[in-house]
Amino acid sequence: METILRDRPITPVGDRARPRPQARVARPSFDPQTEAIRLCEIGKILLNAGRFEAALDQFEQALAWQPHDVESWYSRAEARAALNRYEAAIHSLEQAQALADFAEPRLWVQKAMILIALHHPQAALTHCNCALWLEPNHVQAWLFRGVALQQLGRDQEAQRSYRRASHRATLTLHDRMSQLCHDLAPE
Repeated sequence: METILRDRPITPVGDRARPRPQARVARPSFDPQTEAIRLCEIGKILLNAGRFEAALDQFEQALAWQPHDVESWYSRAEARAALNRYEAAIHSLEQAQALADFAEPRLWVQKAMILIALHHPQAALTHCNCALWLEPNHVQAWLFRGVALQQLGRDQEAQRSYRRASHRATLTLHDRMSQLCHDLAPE
């Protein structure tokens, strides 16, 4: 058995000292997808720590390795929004939505949140409704739908959305769809 200490081989002595032929250990080949995931996860840690510029840099690097990664585009949008770069954040979300075939509710909700920050409540309401058609019990979609409705001066509808955000009933699919149609209908 041979141990390497600071790049110098040290051969053990005594009963267990048997010289072995030096075999090269095959290193796994470099995988761009794994590197992109690693960079994205580091970016998320930095984002949660409030280091938005550093996080954005990690997401940019991840996208350089894997430009079709929805999670990296989504996280990049979060970092940009945290830096008040709302238009750039929307662009990143649109990339993520296109890659996800517009089928992920969280992307619609994130875009709605940014539109609310940009004082575009009608567009935010539309995005929340899209998220709710994909996932009728999406709590954040109901919450931000309520915010958008309140900004539009539609307080009763906003209250219904807030109630739905706080209400997590276990209803049948038919009941949930009926409730969804009722809650989305204008008064």
